Amino acid sequence: MQKFALLLAVLFVAMVSCAQERRQTFDFTAEGVPSHQKFFDRKNLALHSWNLAAETFDAFTTRRGTSGGRINELNPWGRVFVNRGWGGQAAFSYGFGVGGPLLTSYLLHRTGHHKLERFIPAFNASASTAAGAWNLKH
Repeated sequence: MQKFALLLAVLFVAMVSCAQERRQTFDFTAEGVPSHQKFFDRKNLALHSWNLAAETFDAFTTRRGTSGGRINELNPWGRVFVNRGWGGQAAFSYGFGVGGPLLTSYLLHRTGHHKLERFIPAFNASASTAAGAWNLKH
């Protein structure tokens, strides 16, 4: 644990010192892609809304199943949070399940990868919908 903390400290200091040296602005958009395209257009709003609804569906069915003792959380990372009650479930479902794809999608948007930007929330929403359906079945 001490080695990990030391590594994080070294990386942070390196990043801060690098930021002090360069005062340029960088354009992260790919060539040929219009930089004026909005991130929250209709398609992205629909995809991220679907992801939010799918995560909510999965969270409610998971809580219903785990409190009745019928199912266990199969995701090893999610199990750490889900077994802590609604607070952990909300942190996992909305922090990782909604916030993670939203951040990843935005970074892909900024770098001009607009097809991948739309794939990330669609893939996550599909997986959460399938997990919620599996929870209802069992």
